[in-house]
Amino acid sequence: MKSFLFGNIIPLFLSVACVSFAADYNPPASAISRINSYRGYSELTSAASGMDIDQYTYNMTTWQISNGGFYKAMADKYKSAYAGGQKSEWRSASNGDLATIDNNATIQEMRLLAIRYKETTNSNYKATFKTSFNKAVNFLLTMQRSKGGLPQVWPKRGNYSDQITLNDNAMIRAMVTMMDIANKTSPFDSDIIDDATRSKMQGAMDKAIDYLLKAQIKNGNTLTVWCAQHDTSNYAPVGARAYELPSKSGNESMGVVWFLMNWPNQTEAIQNAVKSAIAWYKKNKLKDKAFSKTEGVVDKAGSSLWFRFYEVNSDDYFFCDRGGASTKTQDFMKISEERRKGYQWAGDYGSAILSAEASYLEALAKMDDNYVPPPPPPAMCGKDTCKTYIDGAKFTDIKGVKEATHAGFIGEGYANVDNETGSYVIYDVTATKEGKYTLYISFANGGNGARGFSVTEGDKTLIAEGSMESTGAWTTWKTQTIEVELPKGHSELKFTSLSKDGMANIDFIGWMSEDLKAGKVEMGSTSIEIRRVEQLQSNSANHYFVDFGRTRGNSAGAYFVRGSNKFRVNGRNAK
Repeated sequence: MKSFLFGNIIPLFLSVACVSFAADYNPPASAISRINSYRGYSELTSAASGMDIDQYTYNMTTWQISNGGFYKAMADKYKSAYAGGQKSEWRSASNGDLATIDNNATIQEMRLLAIRYKETTNSNYKATFKTSFNKAVNFLLTMQRSKGGLPQVWPKRGNYSDQITLNDNAMIRAMVTMMDIANKTSPFDSDIIDDATRSKMQGAMDKAIDYLLKAQIKNGNTLTVWCAQHDTSNYAPVGARAYELPSKSGNESMGVVWFLMNWPNQTEAIQNAVKSAIAWYKKNKLKDKAFSKTEGVVDKAGSSLWFRFYEVNSDDYFFCDRGGASTKTQDFMKISEERRKGYQWAGDYGSAILSAEASYLEALAKMDDNYVPPPPPPAMCGKDTCKTYIDGAKFTDIKGVKEATHAGFIGEGYANVDNETGSYVIYDVTATKEGKYTLYISFANGGNGARGFSVTEGDKTLIAEGSMESTGAWTTWKTQTIEVELPKGHSELKFTSLSKDGMANIDFIGWMSEDLKAGKVEMGSTSIEIRRVEQLQSNSANHYFVDFGRTRGNSAGAYFVRGSNKFRVNGRNAK
């Protein structure tokens, strides 16, 4: 995973009472990973495949709208330079071209421009890319409303798009890019922008965070989460399309939580916002449930579910049809089939956030100079601490990698095999006696379905078809048992993927039997097999040769002489 550095952050000033900590704050790895996912621009590079990337980027600049922004879903059109006509399908209130930050528009173009500015050797391209980038920067600064929020479009469209838009993480994606520009985070660490404009971007960030904190919906005195759209002036939740009513959003609130969790200046206000949102996700979690577009809520062991829309003043979920508020219902089957199948009404929106809670609280605690780290959690075999365990990261061999990205593991990390059938990880064990052994496997599977595996020892199959269920998130760890029959001595346990997605990540393998050792252990012999005893012909009848047979190709034996109640072995006194 690419590391994410915030750089030197200008202090954040909010119009709310705040208490900040002096020590450094390091966000949880899972939160950093989520924010990194908002830095993508692969839609553009994929479309440019097979052509000169600088030519493609230059063509892109010709499609830039006069106010500095870009329209969405334009990647294929950038293969050719603009040759006339409308530059956007959406039209402004005055019927002009309309730029947007919806679906990563403008934001991904800015990233590609910054990268090509740094890498191109063509001076004409370089100048064009810099000019285009600064026009886009001005677009973001200009579209930002006075209270700090970012609308979906600019100039005004004359409908819900003019409101502050968290839908599809539009504002959050823009804020990540604005933050990177202000902090000179790559690829914005060149002279593509001057320091004065960077300072303006930092000021815009302060206003944007202030807006998010004030827009968080309160039920009584309790902070909850956010709506997909909020009013530009009074922060209130507002609707969008007819079936998208004012609400608390289980989906769109995720991006806000991840961003605030990443922000380096963890003021009291930001901490309260994050902790309150986590509490809301805990309260509204439906355990062992999933969502079907044909059946609605269904049972599914190990899954967790949240709805997209909840009432503003309560935590009652609802669905809605194109007829608007009059069609609002909790009965999924009462809305039209077109809306049932054509919209995302629910999903596992909160599991990753809940899994990050412990890491977030620990990161906050580490800001205290007197922080003492807690001892690592024990490896548990059922309800008991394992007698012995192997750290998942201490494998003998792997077709994959050792990782420590997703929190919750107990040791140095975990084993993450490649996402392909046949990927594997091998662990060494040594049995002091032949027999059956129960192994406890701690794993995390953030995929949507179970992942199959087999276990072999040499040519012998111990488990033909095992399965590791989905745990809902890569930071959620579960333990399952398997029983294997092992020979006496050293064994290599090979876990092999049976699906194209690979296996679950393995945290540890533990057991309770004291007859099984971790690693390859040399076991000393406790007995000697005597093949023959020969009395030697000599002056005394007390001379013997004891033959132990052949060991590793060499003869082994000893000469014994008995006399005066003592033995001499190979000429030495034996006690």
